[in-house]
Amino acid sequence: MRKPEEKKTVRKTVLMTEALSNEIEEEAKNRGIKPNAVMNERLKHPGSDNKPSFMAAVQDFTNKAVKKLEKYSEQEAKELEKEGNKLWTY
Repeated sequence: MRKPEEKKTVRKTVLMTEALSNEIEEEAKNRGIKPNAVMNERLKHPGSDNKPSFMAAVQDFTNKAVKKLEKYSEQEAKELEKEGNKLWTY
């Protein structure tokens, strides 16, 4: 559970282009989250592809690949799973 000071928020006004605003709105809609969450994520992880949504997509892809590979080579599937898990280490 988060500490009370971690729950406190501050309202700020940010100026951006209409194109960027539309991009944020579209991403939020596609992911089923609020635009504010998209903006916070982008601010917290600037210039990084290691955003939570990307990492979850990578893990989903890895899980599917491992499941398919298990049919042919259990050892290679375990190696692929191990490599996928390494991606979670920053």
